[in-house]
Amino acid sequence: MNNEIMQEENQSSGINQSKVFLESEGDGWFERNRAAVNGSSSFYEVETIKRVLQNFKDGINNILEIGCGNGAKLNNLCTYFNASGVGVDPSPAAVEDGNKQYNNLQLSISTASSLPCKSNDFDLVYFGFCLYLVDREDVFKAVAEADRVLKNGGFLAILDFDPKQRYKRPYHHKPGLFSYKTSYADFFTAGGHYYLVAKESFSHGTNSFAIDSDERVSVCILYKEPETY
Repeated sequence: MNNEIMQEENQSSGINQSKVFLESEGDGWFERNRAAVNGSSSFYEVETIKRVLQNFKDGINNILEIGCGNGAKLNNLCTYFNASGVGVDPSPAAVEDGNKQYNNLQLSISTASSLPCKSNDFDLVYFGFCLYLVDREDVFKAVAEADRVLKNGGFLAILDFDPKQRYKRPYHHKPGLFSYKTSYADFFTAGGHYYLVAKESFSHGTNSFAIDSDERVSVCILYKEPETY
């Protein structure tokens, strides 16, 4: 049986990707990327968010990162905005590492579809490259949860793959899981409740635009309209 057939059978058997990341793959992702995260003091997407929102620094006091890893990027944002930071990630190892390194952050184990946060509590919510791995049964829950915790007049940042058309492909690191590549900003802007402030396109491997659609990544920054009509 080839790998793609096995993955399709695993998907039809009711495997939930969010659950798998909570149980093991969240730690797997963190261990594969621990050195890169801890070895960098600057992140291109974070610098983009800071540049775009620099004129709104005084109004950004509470930041949430969904898929925060060990909080390195969240700590960078909080330092720049002089804000308090909350992060959620499915990896116990990442959360433990972050809580040891960053005393100013509140990191906890959770997923995008179930945020342990109060409603209307954050001025900036940041999806840190995780929506493409959210189970399709949970993706609208994740959208609703982010909207729930973000204040009216707040900002939403989304880092994710940005292909020319939506598609899924097998997730290389765990049989039975998939990467779902699409324009996640559209989930928020389609209803008119969010406005696209800025979009920066680059590559999964470099800071320049990727000719290969499969490697395209973008950071989108949205504004949550206080009044939509």
